[in-house]
Amino acid sequence: MRLRSSASGFTLIEIMISLSILAITLVSIYVAQGNSLRASGRAENIQIASGLARQKMTEKMMELQKDLDKGKFPDEGTEDQGTFDPPLDGYRWEFAVKKVDIKVADAPSEAAGGAAPAPGSGPTTSTGDEAGEANQAPEAAMRNVAQQVTKKINESVREISTKVIWEELGEEQSLVVTTHIAKLSN
Repeated sequence: MRLRSSASGFTLIEIMISLSILAITLVSIYVAQGNSLRASGRAENIQIASGLARQKMTEKMMELQKDLDKGKFPDEGTEDQGTFDPPLDGYRWEFAVKKVDIKVADAPSEAAGGAAPAPGSGPTTSTGDEAGEANQAPEAAMRNVAQQVTKKINESVREISTKVIWEELGEEQSLVVTTHIAKLSN
């Protein structure tokens, strides 16, 4: 009888499987590291852009405050743009002053999809429960007040925004900082 000697070592198939597992693991680590570096770079760009936007907003608000102190309220459509000084010249900024536009909501009967009652179709005396001309006065007055308030807000409030723009991985990215100012006196 012959005794079989057990061979110690690895077969070619075992080595190939081990190398495949190692390669898949290394590629996964490489991809994760790349994603981590990309996210870190993006976070750094956002942090820089945020600081630059706050800085530019502060500069512009100081200019606007000087004008406000002189009694000059900023005009709608005031715009400005530029780039930051090196080493931050990869970032540019846009500044805009816009008029706030608030819409007046429709009257309840019109907003619900129903037509408003025709003038003269209601009773001549009202208990407040009837639909008609006598009951339309409060709605019309409320609508008129809402329109006047909305008009005053639209005239006396401005939206101030500063946008910082930069290029990241071949795409334009941006961050916007917005605030509002109001003219409290006539």
